[in-house]
Amino acid sequence: MAPYRFDVVFLDAGGVLVQPDPTQIVGRFGEAGLEADEDDLFEAHFRAVKAMDEVPADEDGYVAYHRTYVDVLGLTGREAERGIAVLSDVWATSSVWIAPLPWAASGLTALAATGLPIVIVSNADGTVAEMLASSAVCQVGDGDGTRITHVIDSTAVGVAKPDPRIFELALEVVGVSPERAVHVGDAYRFDVLGARAANVHPVLMDPLDIRRDVDCTRIGSLDHLMDVLAS
Repeated sequence: MAPYRFDVVFLDAGGVLVQPDPTQIVGRFGEAGLEADEDDLFEAHFRAVKAMDEVPADEDGYVAYHRTYVDVLGLTGREAERGIAVLSDVWATSSVWIAPLPWAASGLTALAATGLPIVIVSNADGTVAEMLASSAVCQVGDGDGTRITHVIDSTAVGVAKPDPRIFELALEVVGVSPERAVHVGDAYRFDVLGARAANVHPVLMDPLDIRRDVDCTRIGSLDHLMDVLAS
């Protein structure tokens, strides 16, 4: 009997390994004459992702994301509109996604110790591998972070979640069948639906325990993925 339920671990980057750099976010809001408390940014992201998931699939979920994000920060009226404009500009690139989440180091260390291949599968702008390496989170080969097998960046490969083809590319890299793969992401509409369409087991990151409505496995941090692998 195999020691683990899966033979490969796919991980999203944003919301699983890294979050937007609080210093940059607060600074950008300050430049717009707005106040933002760094302590609120973690919650703002995950509540905003939930709001994004709740709009119809054919609508732009980022409208709901940005609106909820500024709501959590307590911005209203014209300040809220300015905040949304700031977020739209910041989210246009991956350069802000450089702050490791609290569980990134310990979770990746535990995963690496299993010997299972780890593949990043991310909707990004072509720089996610560089960003993760420079933030000392993980990299292919030697470096300051955890060693991983491969990075699948949507811009680099020309297909993005929830299109199952991005997961099929990841499966080809490691030569694993989909039923033996697990993917962890923070967005139901991209990560869960995309993985499921590729017959990969989806796991939703839910550190605030606010996604009880979903029909998939949930974890509160990357450390909890070990329980899923062993179940």
